[in-house]
Amino acid sequence: MGRFLRILSMCCGLAALCVTTSAQEITATVTGTVTDQSGAPLPGATVIARHLGRGITQEVTTSKTGLYTLPFLATGEYEIAISMPGFKTYTAKNIALHVNDRFDLSASLKIEGLETSIEVSAGSQLIQQTPGVQNLMGATQVQELPLNNRNFVQLATLVPGVSSDLGDEVGIGLTSTVSISINGSRRNAVNWLLDGASNVDVGSNITLLSTPTVDSIEEFKIITSSYSAEWPRSGGGVVNVVTKSGSNVFRGSAYEYFRDDSLNSNAYFRKQSSDPLIRDHAPALDYHNFGFTFGGPIMKDKFFFFYSQEWRNISRAPANLSATVPDPNWLTDPTSTNYVAPAQRDPNAVRLLAAWPQPNVPGANRYLSNSPADQDTRQEVVRLDYTLSQKWRLMGRYTNDLSKTVEVGGLFFGTAVPNVATTQTKVPGQVAVLQATTSINAHTVNEFTFQFSSNQIGTTNPDGTKNKRADYGLTVPEIFSSNPGGIIPTVGITGLTSIGSAQLYNIEYKNFTLADNLSAVR
Repeated sequence: MGRFLRILSMCCGLAALCVTTSAQEITATVTGTVTDQSGAPLPGATVIARHLGRGITQEVTTSKTGLYTLPFLATGEYEIAISMPGFKTYTAKNIALHVNDRFDLSASLKIEGLETSIEVSAGSQLIQQTPGVQNLMGATQVQELPLNNRNFVQLATLVPGVSSDLGDEVGIGLTSTVSISINGSRRNAVNWLLDGASNVDVGSNITLLSTPTVDSIEEFKIITSSYSAEWPRSGGGVVNVVTKSGSNVFRGSAYEYFRDDSLNSNAYFRKQSSDPLIRDHAPALDYHNFGFTFGGPIMKDKFFFFYSQEWRNISRAPANLSATVPDPNWLTDPTSTNYVAPAQRDPNAVRLLAAWPQPNVPGANRYLSNSPADQDTRQEVVRLDYTLSQKWRLMGRYTNDLSKTVEVGGLFFGTAVPNVATTQTKVPGQVAVLQATTSINAHTVNEFTFQFSSNQIGTTNPDGTKNKRADYGLTVPEIFSSNPGGIIPTVGITGLTSIGSAQLYNIEYKNFTLADNLSAVR
């Protein structure tokens, strides 16, 4: 085991020299200077930070100038003790550290006597040593503020400098955009991170690979300007989300949030309708959002876990689709202005006419149908934190999303003629982080991180969809040779709703990142 740890430590050091990557931090740092009563620096003083929730500790000693740095501290409440032979111990209690914090905790030690401890309020006495303009959304805001659709993205709009054109209900999944602007920058320039890993779908740069559930988020910080080079990719601001972790106490929750049309009031304009189904009823809605969380110790003070799972089952009132379709009389009534004699009819054109349904609105060439607005999602989060020894800490977190929808007009196509371009879409999104923190000596700490994020857009055509050349017996030659799905051409005729279909999607995106942060006090 010792040989393995030495080899891994060497790899981390090589990564620090050889790998040029991002260093998106999900931890906090405490630094300060230790002096005696006269103000002279005290080298060799021992500084120990203890995480109150997990019981883990991190220890460093002060340099020749009395300076110390405690880097890569997991978020949470701490007790920090500073001691040196011949002097009283200085103890600061109830220090709340949040993601990307930079706190100064300097101390003046008195000559030896009875031990003393003082309480320090992080909010009022510690100084944030960073030029970045940042705002924290802590556990209280995340859990207690009302959120339509329970999407954490809405909390970002509370921060000064952030504007948005988000809807009243921010959706989940592939077609739900996170349209916020930070200090006037483009919405696709915002850097969304999940436990330090990139969480942006690069296909659009305005959707998320994974939308972490409210109950799995510990906190997140929005950095709006003046941030350092550790935040790469884009310059439009940073939203850095940190997930929950386990502690020495078992904690869990189970919940069900639901909305139903029977609980809603009807809208004013619906009440003006002559149709009693519209006039007397609110739009159909059956929305269920349910799940659970559970976390705690596997080994007290050493090994912790957190797990959450959440589902959404959403069924809304379908949208009405109206298509202009051919009049059957065009082929049977010689008096019609659109009549074409049989001898002049193109066989392929006649076959394609079968793609349009016959009118179902009396006296008009119209076909009315419904587009269901259904969506099912599932997300699971698992996180493990393991203190291997005083010198080694390991963390692993994995998030998996799955969104399933049906698009009557086809994904990104949108024809109003049903059963021609209809798609069923599944979008799994994954974000994973593995992290090893090593205390090389009392003055040097290394943090090595592997990050992975991905998604896959996959579509299929449900039974009853007719969008293949073979479905209509088409013999018209292909203009372009690349048509792997054998899809019919897009047909646009003046006065009719266009028909056509897109090739099925199977788009897979993967992002791998290696990052190494070395902190040395010299």
